[in-house]
Amino acid sequence: GGNGGTGRTNSYSGSSVVYGSGGGGGSGAYTTRAPGGINAGSGGSADSAAGGNAVANRGGGGGGAGVNYIAAPIGNGTGGSGGSGIVIIRYLGAQKGTGGTVTSSGGYTIHTFTSSGIFTP
Repeated sequence: GGNGGTGRTNSYSGSSVVYGSGGGGGSGAYTTRAPGGINAGSGGSADSAAGGNAVANRGGGGGGAGVNYIAAPIGNGTGGSGGSGIVIIRYLGAQKGTGGTVTSSGGYTIHTFTSSGIFTP
């Protein structure tokens, strides 16, 4: 299986984080696991291994399932779970709204949502 994509780095949250990396592709018997991008799952490998799960709140892809060619069609692994998303609202200056987890960094106010929520200006 092929390696996962690299994703994108940004600092909207106040620290540098990689989002949206691709999961590694699943592999057949007698091969190694294909790595996922940062915060994404690696692919399954020989012996029908499951693909790795991505990190929560980073939007990465889950790894693909490993396939056991010797025992096919039985014995195939399962794909990993993709990472949940995140919403970040950032604006310059003091806090002007409510909602999410509120922090500040570099003169910006930051509202971070990792589940359902409402931003009220």
